[in-house]
Amino acid sequence: MNPPNEILVSFDLDYTLMKNPFRQYVFPELNDLLQPSGEKTVRQWLNEEHTQRLGQGQFASAYDWDNMLQTVGQQQKWACQVSIKELVQKHAVPGKVWLFSDVLPTLQQLKQRDIPMVVATNGFACYQRPVTDCLGITPYFQAFYTPEEIQLAKPQPEFFQFGCRRKLIHVGDRLDQDILGANLAGAVSVWINREFPIAWRDIPAEERKNHPEVKSLLQRRLQREGSSFHTLDHVTPDYILASLDELLPVLEKEMRKKFC
Repeated sequence: MNPPNEILVSFDLDYTLMKNPFRQYVFPELNDLLQPSGEKTVRQWLNEEHTQRLGQGQFASAYDWDNMLQTVGQQQKWACQVSIKELVQKHAVPGKVWLFSDVLPTLQQLKQRDIPMVVATNGFACYQRPVTDCLGITPYFQAFYTPEEIQLAKPQPEFFQFGCRRKLIHVGDRLDQDILGANLAGAVSVWINREFPIAWRDIPAEERKNHPEVKSLLQRRLQREGSSFHTLDHVTPDYILASLDELLPVLEKEMRKKFC
């Protein structure tokens, strides 16, 4: 008999489950269409606007790429009117977006055990759903929680309020968004790091955070994410996975614990 479903599993999308078309296709096409003057690319201009909005506490609007494009375009006097939403729809096709190989078997396993799953992403639905639809994973999720819907974004702990009635287990690849937010919200944080050293993979997932070299691993990742100012205590995950193949035992372990 399957254990009682007192848990809710939320997944980040980009680089946790899938690869979107932004870097390889959307941003390069924007650059070709808009042809910005100077040395900065469109992506660099948008990233600056994104960072500025985050710094101003505009967490939800910092992920509204079309609004940011409109703002920057007016400032830079770009003549061409372009929709990032339409470009995502154009490029959300097989061969330009893809799933990691461990994703579909894991989603199927969880569905077979009636474990409820939702998406918790900082990407607006109009940029994410075309990709999940193309990849065939949309039906696995009961809901999509996105910044434009709840006017919050990770790592704000309030973003995770959708899991308040169950034990929430959040799976993501970013320390500064997924793990920090889940920890602040009191959820179980699961860091998927497919670059996790092979030599450490015999260590149980819940014990990997105690490895003496994990602190330096976390520090290097925070630097890559541009968020090295966070304290390690806040971004240390409850579990570290090298593959989503390791997720089901984690969920079974959490379901055996007394639900608080």
